Amino acid sequence: MDVLNAMAVFVRVAELGSLSAAGRDLNLSQPAISQKVTALEQHLGVRLVSRTTRKLALTEAGQNYYLRAKKVLAAAEEAAEQAAGAGSTLTGHLRIQAPTGFGQMYLADIAIAFQALHPEVTVELMLDDRYVDLTEQAVDVAIRFGTLRSSGLVARRLGTIKRVVVASPAYLQAHGTPQTPEDLVHHRQVRFSWATTDDNMPLIGPTGPLLVPVRTRFLANNTFVLTKALVAGRGLGGAQLPQIKTEIAAGALVHIMPDYQYTPLEVHVVYPTSQFVPAKVRAFVDHLKSAVASII
Repeated sequence: MDVLNAMAVFVRVAELGSLSAAGRDLNLSQPAISQKVTALEQHLGVRLVSRTTRKLALTEAGQNYYLRAKKVLAAAEEAAEQAAGAGSTLTGHLRIQAPTGFGQMYLADIAIAFQALHPEVTVELMLDDRYVDLTEQAVDVAIRFGTLRSSGLVARRLGTIKRVVVASPAYLQAHGTPQTPEDLVHHRQVRFSWATTDDNMPLIGPTGPLLVPVRTRFLANNTFVLTKALVAGRGLGGAQLPQIKTEIAAGALVHIMPDYQYTPLEVHVVYPTSQFVPAKVRAFVDHLKSAVASII
């Protein structure tokens, strides 16, 4: 049997907690996944996985084997790269995750350009505004906005995105232009669905941070939808400045209350910590830093 291949299949089963999920991730049928795990157990002479009709769990031996198998697979990949030499062609599958708006507006072109430079690399771009578990989703590189959680990931700072308060001319004509945070009590806002501040607008002004109550009248979990709602006059709200430059230049949105803004967003690229970082990851991170430098 191909022990390394079976080991890699087992690692994905352990990380996803399901034979079917591992099958979908690896483009294999559930029976094929089960056969590989069973063959590995027979080869080792120990049960790695405890199966029931409802769930799958690692045995104690399986948990210990998983931790060591991860290191073995990384070492095997590192050995292959070193044997091929520094000037070898990049290959393999590169899975990238990023927030939807940033991904659609910027990262798509960056990822396409990277794949054109390295045609033997298969690039998969996953856009999702939620934080994903990089190990569970087999993500090689992710873009993270805001304060980083303590996650054990390697992080490299890409820059800072300014966020401003905007509204459409039609909305301002109908409801007036607020001059101070106190004026916002008479207005309504468009905001992100998962905002932790609910019906409050977190701003930073000349005297520091403040939390201003503003009624919400439109929510979405996608920045492009929120921009459309702002342009349509559904309310005022915060927006990432790089993503609305076109609307501001065209007069579709107006930057209001310039002395007040949202906390700027720190932008980082993160990837799983390891003594060995694959060449495809190192190359993409360098490519990304260079490309983003001219954007934010």
